[in-house]
Amino acid sequence: MRKLIYAVALTLTIASLSSAAYGTGTTMMKTSRFPNIIGAVQFPQNKAKVVRDSFQLKIPQDSRALSQMTIAVPQGLTVKNDINLSDQSGKKIAANITVNGRTITIAFPQQVAPGTELNIDLNRVLISGTSNAWLYPVSVRLVGLNADIPVGVFRLRIY
Repeated sequence: MRKLIYAVALTLTIASLSSAAYGTGTTMMKTSRFPNIIGAVQFPQNKAKVVRDSFQLKIPQDSRALSQMTIAVPQGLTVKNDINLSDQSGKKIAANITVNGRTITIAFPQQVAPGTELNIDLNRVLISGTSNAWLYPVSVRLVGLNADIPVGVFRLRIY
């Protein structure tokens, strides 16, 4: 028992004498004041014929509120008007959704506030073409601006 106490005391003494490593946090550069795509996933993640494509859009705190979103559907995919929208807490977001050929337009009757992370689920996407990666360009319309702003492309790789 005495040997154990000496071993613990010696270990604590050595640990307290060790110099600490200090670091400073780096300031993250603001990448954008515009919404950006932060993730995308397809379920199931194989070559199924009907899938759910989902992505997340983050609206930065210093951005303007979001009033509309446009998603271009890649050639070889057909999107049904079965789309779910929610925020980071899972709360459903009300929207008027129009699927017109290869374009999905999502208009928000109530502006989506800055600091929100939108989860968009495109349910029952039919795959009729072949590709190793599907690319969906996304544009948004912010409150006070009358132009669509491209915010990125979400890419889904198929294995």
